Amino acid sequence: MNLATGVKEARLSVPESDDRARSSALTIVQDPELPRARLTRSEKISVDRPAIDLQQPIGHWNVDVAKSTLFTDSVTEVRQLGVQDVDMLLSALANLEDLSHSYLLGHTLAKDGQLIRKLYQLLSSVESSLELRSLATLVLGTAIHNNEAALAVALTHFYNDEWPDGPMEAVTLALLNEESPMVLSRMMFLLSSLCQDERQLKRFLRADGVQTLIRVLDAASAGKDAKDKVRTKVTNFVLDHLSPVDKENKISAKTVSGTEWTLAQLRQKMNEEPKA
Repeated sequence: MNLATGVKEARLSVPESDDRARSSALTIVQDPELPRARLTRSEKISVDRPAIDLQQPIGHWNVDVAKSTLFTDSVTEVRQLGVQDVDMLLSALANLEDLSHSYLLGHTLAKDGQLIRKLYQLLSSVESSLELRSLATLVLGTAIHNNEAALAVALTHFYNDEWPDGPMEAVTLALLNEESPMVLSRMMFLLSSLCQDERQLKRFLRADGVQTLIRVLDAASAGKDAKDKVRTKVTNFVLDHLSPVDKENKISAKTVSGTEWTLAQLRQKMNEEPKA
């Protein structure tokens, strides 16, 4: 076996004797001549590892041609299509959601200011259908989830003279007004992804984020299973982004120095049985 690549280059030799004794030998090949197909596969795997030069354009990497083309075409379609082109827009967004699980493609998506702002508009516009709001939210959340580089570059497209607000404000507003449990669940996913950045967590808490979470738990629509999923998202958000400071049902934002947020009411809501 090649210890550097993990590629098996030898097999166990198992000779037999009359007394049926067994022995085995393993031969290690230091520098085998690998077929080109294996090198290509290895290079593709390395694309999604964080230890890459993100300054290189996507064409620099040995990315699967079909995926690269699909990604580029889908980005172009989302940029150009309007909310009236629902089916085509949903198809392009679905492609981007699937591809953005890739560390590299998620970062590439986040660098595109025009695309990120379009996603922001889709998830926050009253003209967007429920499906468009839901899928645009999921695409943005997927691209920045556990991808600090993508999150950092995505936020550079907002909070300036041209775009004074950003995704956090859109998410907070949507959580206050959204009725669909599916969209609420995905909004909570995006909120959690945004709050990997401490400044975004501060923005949320300073905008009465705790009361917003209580409102989300109170939201009543669809079936019990859908509502339970939303409750689970809220619970996970509290566990992931808020830390206990004492035994009196108080939790402070770990990034907001000197400020305590009393969440007894939120805790009570989290422990209540969901309404049917």
